Amino acid sequence: MLRRRLTLKGCGIPTSIWARLFIVVALLEVFAIICIEGYVIKRTVDIYKNGTESQWGFGLQNDSNKMSITQESFIVYDVIFIVAQLFLLMLCWEAVAHKNTIQIIAATLFNVMCLVYSLIQYTTFYIHPSTSAGIFQKDNDMRILLITTMVVYSLCSVAFAVLTWELYQMFGWKTYKKLGANLALRRAYKWHQILLTLLKLDIFFFIAYSVQLATLVLRVSDPETWVQIGVVIPGSVVFLVLSFWALKVEKKRLMIVVIGCLGCSPAYFIYKLVRMNVGIDKNNDPYLDTRKYLTFFVVVTLALVLVTVYVSVQCYRNFGIGLKEAIADYDACKAQLKANRAMLNNTSGRNSMTESRYEYTDVHERFVLD
Repeated sequence: MLRRRLTLKGCGIPTSIWARLFIVVALLEVFAIICIEGYVIKRTVDIYKNGTESQWGFGLQNDSNKMSITQESFIVYDVIFIVAQLFLLMLCWEAVAHKNTIQIIAATLFNVMCLVYSLIQYTTFYIHPSTSAGIFQKDNDMRILLITTMVVYSLCSVAFAVLTWELYQMFGWKTYKKLGANLALRRAYKWHQILLTLLKLDIFFFIAYSVQLATLVLRVSDPETWVQIGVVIPGSVVFLVLSFWALKVEKKRLMIVVIGCLGCSPAYFIYKLVRMNVGIDKNNDPYLDTRKYLTFFVVVTLALVLVTVYVSVQCYRNFGIGLKEAIADYDACKAQLKANRAMLNNTSGRNSMTESRYEYTDVHERFVLD
């Protein structure tokens, strides 16, 4: 039995230097941000080490204004950074492996959003410090770490922008031309891929918003907290998974439900946006330390939902034109070509493997669906 080494090509990454640089930048950023945020969490725990227990089991309590000044607020933000990096790596890897120009652009924009989030964090700590963040004012190590985070995101955003342009020039809309010469199918497939990317972003931002709301604003004794954790978050995940399924199998009735629910959700986000920023009692402000973060997530999620509704309508209008069948036929042919290639590689040796690789590539690029 032949042993196969784990390589970038074996994981679906093209041999192009630009594609591999895109993945390398993503990996370096993930490593840097996880290391930085891990140390930020350690610094936060050290600073709060002598504090009184908070409602979630650790942190400080400020009895003078009955507001919790807790370390979990800052730890949640840091964990979101780490999860965002893993999510970004998944977006980048999948986009490059499938030569998906739309998702490559989305990954670049997502990295810019992470940069904005890091700017909000630094502002909350040192420019317009909140009540809780005042404890870090004299901590130069924390200041350096937050500045380093912004620098890393800034440099990687520039790198992603340059590489995205190069990959766009290389891939173009090749992926969307593989369904044949039918322009209607090509346009439908573009909308299909845009909606898939938007749903992935919706999942991340809505879950991140819900986790922040449930752990940082709502109280343990508040039933809404457990409704948010036990019902809203898993329910949203199930709903968005059903959205993926409705799109894939072209279920019109289910897609109508998806569009209807998404169309109603902006009312909730607008309500939360107003509630967080208008008519708040300064002496009992539950959003005192989280307003900037939650406002950012609400605004981004609201924008994504509105765009998702519009794109969902476009995809619904394309149901029944043959896109589902064309994608299934193309995937089946692609799988068969890969199986044939693997069989030739296992039986022919290195020289034959090299020849079959070029033959396969030629067939793969020339294959279209009528």
